[in-house]
Amino acid sequence: MTASLTGEVIYRELRRRIVFAELLPGSEIDLDEYAQEFHSSRTPVRDALRHLSHDGLVDVQPRSGCRVSRVSMKDLIDALDVREATGPATSRLAAVRATPAEIDELQAIAEGGYAGASDVRSILSASHLFHCRVAKLSHNRRLHEITEHVLEDLERIMRLCGETPLESGPPMEDHRRLLEAFRARDAEAAAELDLAHIRRGRARLIELATSTLALFDSPGAEPVRPREA
Repeated sequence: MTASLTGEVIYRELRRRIVFAELLPGSEIDLDEYAQEFHSSRTPVRDALRHLSHDGLVDVQPRSGCRVSRVSMKDLIDALDVREATGPATSRLAAVRATPAEIDELQAIAEGGYAGASDVRSILSASHLFHCRVAKLSHNRRLHEITEHVLEDLERIMRLCGETPLESGPPMEDHRRLLEAFRARDAEAAAELDLAHIRRGRARLIELATSTLALFDSPGAEPVRPREA
């Protein structure tokens, strides 16, 4: 396995652990420990950390090590602002650009994902997949990339907030109505439905983040512990 490939593998795995709150904000990342875990030299681990630092997921300080970045309320608001700006745009474009077969596939993703979702975390993953696919159906590469990144940021925050759901159950009704708008080629209805869905989630997530100790604005705070149900 080449160093560049190894670095990419390490980057993707560490990114997954951070997004899934397996590596918590403020946690130290030991270069030698991960080099040993991934059976690599220090160089590809350092490259992966540099990439994660560019993503804003780790803080690399010369001579003082590397830690998982903390999440602030400002980070949450920034991510929600991006989601609110881009979500309706992806749905508007998907309504006119997605093929009937692609809409069928999206419906299958919604029905299949939520059918097996038995807890908050699996519902989060199913919702994330659904909205990433909507962005892909916009057939706009940049919107798709932005959506994937901001949904990962929000999923990380939601996992840090614990096991309290944003809604009483899977958001199937919202997604069903969005699919209907896609089939009707009603771009404005699709955009309005997605915007309303995002704004409901925004209010609930801000409420959850405020009522937990999941987000830290103070650089001296202890590493966060996800709240139990």
